[in-house]
Amino acid sequence: MALTVEQVTELGLPSSPLKETERRADRWRQAYGVEQTEIDALATLQPDVLREIVEDAFEPYYDDTLEERVDEAREDWLQRAQAAIDAQVDAEILVALREQATRFAELGAAINDINEQLRLAADGFRLPAIEVPHPEIDEEVERQALVSFDDNWVAATRALIARKQYGNGHG
Repeated sequence: MALTVEQVTELGLPSSPLKETERRADRWRQAYGVEQTEIDALATLQPDVLREIVEDAFEPYYDDTLEERVDEAREDWLQRAQAAIDAQVDAEILVALREQATRFAELGAAINDINEQLRLAADGFRLPAIEVPHPEIDEEVERQALVSFDDNWVAATRALIARKQYGNGHG
């Protein structure tokens, strides 16, 4: 966004001389009839005017009625949806289901009370530690394991290949 020459003139904003090194300075002065004016001048001297210029620039892109129209559309849909539900649901079944839901809620509360009482009754309750037996292995028996955990992948793979050949060189 930039200031127009009309805004600079109308608002009486100060200009800064164009730099001598600016190659387009002569064309700028000829086209606009003024030196350069920074928008900072407007922000410092007349911040309310700058705010108004910005708001006016955004106005074509903002629909200030949208929120109200969305709220109205939502309310309309909710009413139509409720009417559709009312037309399609058997009122007697709905009453019965609500009664069951109320009973289930009461049962849930009763179950929660029982669980709390059990928790309080078991407070300080200790069970013995579980002792899991370990395997008993005869260390004197020769093992016929295909591979050892000490083998690397290559050695284990070669042992598997040799085993599949059944000692006769054929797979």
